[in-house]
Amino acid sequence: MRVCYNIHSHHLPEQLYHLVETITRGSPNSVVVISHDRAGAPIDETALRALGEVTVQYAIGGYGDFNHIDRWYAAVEWLRTTGTSVDWLVNLAGQHYPLQPLPVIERDLAATPTDGLLQYFPAFGPGHHWPPRRARSRYLFHHRRLARLSPAWQRRLRPLQAINLVQPLVRVHVGYGLTVGRRVPGPFGPDLRLYGGSSFMSLTWPVVDYLWHFRRRRPDLVDHFRRTLSPEEAFFATALLNSGQFAFTNDKRRYFVFRGPGAGLNRSRTLGVADLDAAVASGAHFGGKFDMSADPAAIYQLDALVRG
Repeated sequence: MRVCYNIHSHHLPEQLYHLVETITRGSPNSVVVISHDRAGAPIDETALRALGEVTVQYAIGGYGDFNHIDRWYAAVEWLRTTGTSVDWLVNLAGQHYPLQPLPVIERDLAATPTDGLLQYFPAFGPGHHWPPRRARSRYLFHHRRLARLSPAWQRRLRPLQAINLVQPLVRVHVGYGLTVGRRVPGPFGPDLRLYGGSSFMSLTWPVVDYLWHFRRRRPDLVDHFRRTLSPEEAFFATALLNSGQFAFTNDKRRYFVFRGPGAGLNRSRTLGVADLDAAVASGAHFGGKFDMSADPAAIYQLDALVRG
């Protein structure tokens, strides 16, 4: 079995190198496709490629927009164009790190009785995870980002979002930059149910291939999601759950903490040494986020488990 690890990175180049080194040491047969933000910190491509079958792509970074999905598709296109054959595609961020040895992770993938590890839930109705207002504001409006905002400006402009509570046609958001949205009919209905989920997933190649062709079959849906907020948290799940062709294990096998200092609505907090017992005990394959520049001990302590 062969796995492709698609890593989206922005900064912390030394930590990215450490992650790739851990993956290629633990899984020498793997393929690593790095999608690095072209506006991010410089990375040493030569050193990264020397670690194994590693390729580096550059892309426009982004937060809460369709760029995350475009970068995933760029990795798939590279695999297809180069004729690189893999059985699984696992996507990660540059600040994620294995919580188990790579051979253990890949044995678990090989033993998975379904077509992939994918968190999913209906956006509306029984079983939903999001407040209905959030799902409507994100995915039933077309949004335009007017300006990037620093955390300080986000706090100053947050009162503008009160307009969202008093009328149904316009939305203002500051969490993804200053963004204005207008209500649209939307493509969803009895024949196309909206699903949410995590943007981090582990998929078998037949599922990846389906998504590749889906983008060409449904340009209308791609165009709609391209104008929404956080499309990466709904596009993949919506496309796959409506296909009726696959069965998924409803577990992303990623460990994140969205509470405590540094966490936010759409942002997990940085994990440290004190979090490792719970992270490892969760059974997740990968966890995040970690920051070697602030707390290198967390990564080095994991290395004793992961690298042996």
